[in-house]
Order: sequence, then C-alpha cells, then structure tokens
Amino acid sequence: MTEQNAIRVAIDLFQVPSRVQWARSQPLPGNITPVLQIAAGDIDVERGVAEQTGRSRRMIYDAAVFFVEQILLAPDADAYRRLGASANASQFELRRNLTLLLKGMHPDRMNGDRSLFAYRIIDAWDALKTPERRAAYDKRLQRRDATDRARHSAQVSRRRRKRREDNNKSIVLIKHGAPALDHRPPPRKSLMHRILRCFFARV
Repeated sequence: MTEQNAIRVAIDLFQVPSRVQWARSQPLPGNITPVLQIAAGDIDVERGVAEQTGRSRRMIYDAAVFFVEQILLAPDADAYRRLGASANASQFELRRNLTLLLKGMHPDRMNGDRSLFAYRIIDAWDALKTPERRAAYDKRLQRRDATDRARHSAQVSRRRRKRREDNNKSIVLIKHGAPALDHRPPPRKSLMHRILRCFFARV
C-alpha cells in the first residue's frame, strides 16, 4: 500500500469499507498530507483534489475523515501511525500532522462525539514529543514487534505441525484399508424405505 497515493486509498476505502481491516495491517500510503489537510478543512486542497479525481467535494471530505478515523486512529495503531507518519519522520512533520489532526477532530467541526479520537492523537504526541520519550517509545515498539513476530511464528509452526499430523493419520488409515478423509456416518434411510422394508419382511 506504500506505493499508492493516500487520496486514492482514502476514496477506495470509503467506497469499499470492507477493506478497512486489511488496510489497517498495511503500511501507510505515500503523500498523506493532503488527506490530513482536507480532514482539517482546507478548502483549496479539497477543491483541487475534487477537480483532479472528478469526485464531489463532499465525497472527498468524507473519504478523508473516514481514512483518518479508521486507518490512522484505529484502536491498535501505534503512535506514529496515529500521527500519520512513519517511524523515521522528523519532529517538524509530527508536529505539523498533530496540528492538522487536532483541527480536523475538533468538536466544532465534527458531528457527534470525537473526544476518543482527540485523546488518541494527544496520547500519540505525548509519547513522541521529546527525543527522550521518542527513544523510549521506539524501544517499546521494537519489543512489541518482536513479540508479535514470535507469536505469529509459533502459530504458523502449530498449523504446520497439525497438518503433518493429519497427513500422517491419513496415510496410516489408507495403509489399513480404511477411508482416509471421509469420516461421515452412512446416510440415513428415508422413512418410506424403512416402512417398505418392514412391510416386505413380514410377508
């Protein structure tokens, strides 16, 4: 997803929300700044993107807000992602994105309660706002990533071991002349079949 333009990704996700879960597991797309600017209410950027894509301005705005809420501010997103940046982003970029995100999530601009999203933005900035905090957060993030990789590797190993065990059982059953895969019970006879069988057995 990194090669794609963030505006295009935002539009696609807005039209096909079922892809949100997949998008959350992917790296952020490139050139994310216009999405943040549109969500923050920048009319000029919104108008320019609408002209380039042939979409309505309302649709462009809704897609940008949807992307921010669903991809950047997802519950399990790390602090960098919540600020719409990569781990090697400069402090200037982080601070600029913070300003745009808080402006976009301001209660006066949004319908409904967006306090949870604002909290996630502020919490992310709090973890990264000084070099010392950022270094400590990076270490925690590395440990978390290492744990996730180890857990995923263990799950893959268990699935492979289970498949090998199932294959070995199938081979043993085949050698002994038993059906390897079909363990279903024999089909039940129909009621009419049982009645006729009972009737002819008495004759």
